[in-house]
This record gives sequence, C-alpha cells and structure tokens, in this order.
Amino acid sequence: MVEKLTCDMSEVANQFSTLLSFKNSQSEELNSTNNIHIPVINKPIRGDVWNVYVSNINSLKYVHVQNIENYEYIQLISTELDKHVSTLTKLPKVGDLIAARDYDGVWFRATVESITELGLYVTFIDFGISQALVTEFKDLPKELYSVTPMAFYCCLRNVSKEIDNRLSVLDLFDAIRKFFNCYQITTTFLSNNEPYLVTLSHNKNDVLDIVYNLVWDGIVPGISDDPINCAKIKMLNKIFPNSKTEVANIGPVLSMNHFYVETELSYQTGKAIRTEIENHTKWIPVLHPEEGQIVIAKNTNDLKLYRARVIMKYHNCEKYKCFLIDCMTFENCSEMFKPSDYLRTAPPIKLHCSLDISKKCCNHILESINLAFIDEIAKCIGESKVMHVKEIDNPCVIDLEIGNLNLFQVIEPCEVTVINYWSMNYFSVRLNSSEAKQIQHVLNTTKILPTVSNPELFKLYVAKNESQYKRVKYLGKNEFGLRVKLVDEFVCQKIFVGELYELPNSIVNKKTTDLPCSLGLDKLSYSNRLFVDICKNGKTKFKMVVINDNGINALIVKLFLDCNDITLMICNQPSY
Repeated sequence: MVEKLTCDMSEVANQFSTLLSFKNSQSEELNSTNNIHIPVINKPIRGDVWNVYVSNINSLKYVHVQNIENYEYIQLISTELDKHVSTLTKLPKVGDLIAARDYDGVWFRATVESITELGLYVTFIDFGISQALVTEFKDLPKELYSVTPMAFYCCLRNVSKEIDNRLSVLDLFDAIRKFFNCYQITTTFLSNNEPYLVTLSHNKNDVLDIVYNLVWDGIVPGISDDPINCAKIKMLNKIFPNSKTEVANIGPVLSMNHFYVETELSYQTGKAIRTEIENHTKWIPVLHPEEGQIVIAKNTNDLKLYRARVIMKYHNCEKYKCFLIDCMTFENCSEMFKPSDYLRTAPPIKLHCSLDISKKCCNHILESINLAFIDEIAKCIGESKVMHVKEIDNPCVIDLEIGNLNLFQVIEPCEVTVINYWSMNYFSVRLNSSEAKQIQHVLNTTKILPTVSNPELFKLYVAKNESQYKRVKYLGKNEFGLRVKLVDEFVCQKIFVGELYELPNSIVNKKTTDLPCSLGLDKLSYSNRLFVDICKNGKTKFKMVVINDNGINALIVKLFLDCNDITLMICNQPSY
C-alpha cells in the first residue's frame, strides 16, 4: 500500500465547491459487475450551443467548460471513486490515469504530470485544472479509463491582448472567476477541435461586454441595474443627436481605443458632485459593503472621499478594491459611506471613448497611429476640443476635433518618398499630396510639349530625364548643355539636358511638401546603408506615421513598406 504523504493543496482553488444537479439527457450504460455507471460523453461540434459551468480559467482567452448535463456524471464518478478500494502497490508513472483526492476530500479522475517528494502534481481531467498537488491517490477502475474527459478546452473569440493584460495588471481575475462560478454560461461552439473556438454569454449578454464593463467602468459582473451607468446612457442619448459637443478635458488616456472624455456639461456635473461631497457632514457608515454596491469611499492614497463601486474585499485586511467612478481608476479604499440620492444617480464625469478610425490599417501601422494619438493628446492642453458621438457603445465611438482639425486626419498614415537621406536619423520626406499626384499625372499623360528656344534663368520648365518628363529649374548653359535642377526630386540633384519644354499651366503653381524627419534609432543597432538601399533613390513609396512632433529639428516618424515597419529591415546583424 502506498504511504500517504502530508497534503498541501494550496495549488487547487475552490473549484469543486458548487455542485449542480440537472436531469441527464444523455445515454448511459450500467456495468453490472462493479455497479459503475459508464456515461457516453458527446464532444462538442461546430454549431452546438451548451449551457456550461466554467470549471477552469487560465486567462480570459483560454478556459475549460463542462456541459451542465454532464455534471451529474461527475458527481456519480466521484461517489464511485470514494467507494473504490485501491489495488495500487507502487507509485504511478507520469502520464498514468488515476483517482486523486482534492483538498476538500473529494475524489476525481486525474492524470499524473510529475512526481515529487511533496506528492503528485496532477491534472483533474474532468475540470481542466492542472498542476494540482495531491497526496492521496489510488488506481482508477478500468471501466472509467475509456470515459471521455468532461472538461473541454476552449478559446474565446475576439479577446485582445490589451483586455487580457488589463485584467492581469488590475488584478481582476478573481472577480471574473467568481462570476463564472456563480452564473450559468451559454457557450456557442465555432469549431470542431480543441481548443474549441467559442463565444460565451450570460442572459444573452456577451461575456466580453460584461468583462469590458468591469475593466473600463468598474461595473461588477452580474450587476444589470447600476443607476450611475443608466444615467450615463441617458446622457449619451441626449448628446448623440447633436452634431458637436465641447470637450473640457481628456484623460486618462490608455490608447486611442480606450480614453476618457470630460465634456463641458459633465465638468459642471463634476463640480456639483465635489461640492456635495465636501459639504456633507453626517455620513452614514456602510459596514459590510457588497460587491458592485455604490458607496462614498475614502481613498487610502490621498484620504479623500469619492463616489466608488466596490469591486472586492481583500482577505487579509479591512481594505477594499474600488473603482472611483469620477476618476475612472481602481484604487484601494477603507471607510465606506452611504451616498445621497443625488450622488447615487448623477452621471459619471468622464465618458469611456474610442476614436473613430475611418480607414482600415494593418496592426503594425495601428500601433504607430496609437503612439501618434497619445502624443497629440498630450500636446493639446489648452486648445479647443470638440467631439461628435458616432456610436453609443462601451466605449463610445467618437470623432475628435482639436483646434478645428479632425484628429484622425492629423495622425493617419500618409504616403511619402524619402529624399535627402543623409542618415536614418536625418532625412527629408516628400508628401504624396494631391498636388504632387497632379504634377505626376500631367507629366505622365502629356505626349508632346512645345520646345523652349530661349529659356529664362531660374524659371520652371520641363525636361526629359531617364525618358520621363520632370519639372526643372533652369540654371544656365555651358559646354555640357543646359544645366537644370530637378525641383520635384532631390533638392540637390542637378543635371544637364539637351532641351527644355514649356511647363503646362495647370501645374505651374503646384507645390510639393517636404518635411524633415528622423527614425530616432540607435546608430549602432541599425544600418544607414540598408536604409539608403530601401529608399531606392527616392522611388520607394512608404506609409509614414508621425509619432512625435516636438517642434524642434525633425519629426520622429515610423516608415512602413507593405505594412511592415522598416526598422526590422535595417537592423544590423549581430556579429559572433
């Protein structure tokens, strides 16, 4: 008989405490010898819709689910395993299927992952919980070897890295786990194999929307009638029909997809809220606040009172994690008080917003546009700002104007060619503007131009260069021919030509725009030679995003070729 080892089950969370009992609609067989019910477990297929229990959550994107109709089987197997007399005479091997006892004293099927002096690390296959330490185990009845594991590994569709990272940084996974443990979840399967691509919902509400409400607005999952959120929706419906709404402040700014806007109207509301809090003297304490409850809470950082939603209580102290409604931040709070009717129902000061992106861009370019957005917002303090709500959602999709300029038009990528490339950190670009395109179009489509016999010094004409018409400035004549400067190519490039032609009137006054730029790269890590090669004498067309404009020297930019950041193309190879 294997000697029992001391048990330390801290690795296993309270995953097995809630037992559900539902009528089983699937077929089962009875083994008359051992009286063990052997269920027939159906694997999900694309298009199936199951009511499930989320038995394990590793991240928001990856979860294990159990069909609620199978839960009775899991209870039955656990009961049979408890009765089973072990015949195990030696330690199991890694990969063996065994019966293992969790720290609540309940027996479940498990596979051995590793063997240590402390005990066995196992995966409970009907829950998907891995790396669980157990010290009590026995052999598994042969009849249960063939039963399909009842936890199915799933990948939640459309989970961004940003939201997964925010849950981790804000330490909100416990709130999500509690939600999954307490509420029935509906799973729609979108694929036939593990990890199954799925969508999750609760009461017909997408789980991702519920998570977003927690992360961005501090609304605890399961709360559907938050009065402040209802007031926000009412306020947005008033703003939405109007063409423009003045903006007082923008912040905090996390990205162009997640930032907070304070309108002139909400700014006045904020003053009224602050006045009410500061003038209130007889606060009624809330001794045992519930999760999701709206309170007036004391921030442990500055000891001031704020409107807050209670997210959760810390186990080891009297502090609570709260969401400060009018600051849009998560903070630790101590004392809680009952809010007045006005403070409990007034709309939030700040609105969660996302910038309307009118053009589709690849992910690499979007990352640079995001940097440009953050830079522009940081510089716009004191400037007039106006927003237009395009869609009421969480976040609200808005257009933003700063100083009468549409912000996206300022930060969107533009097509350029690189000229005057002294180095990757000091070069000029020429915008492929509408005027630049018109110049090129006229010269490319014109077949015959009148010859100029007596050109005037420093006047613009047309000359042929490499079999193409180019705008040039006449600089004089010598034994080599007519000396000209190409005005729409390299500023310093001067050539000799045999004859000049009249410049079409439609492009006489058209101008091109040149900008001084820098990639802002470390000279030791990146190659100027590779940069020059990619530019191909000004022939390569890049997409450019200005990520920093400090008004001094050159713009810090990102250049993209076929949606690829060129910094990856000009890295110096490490020498060994």
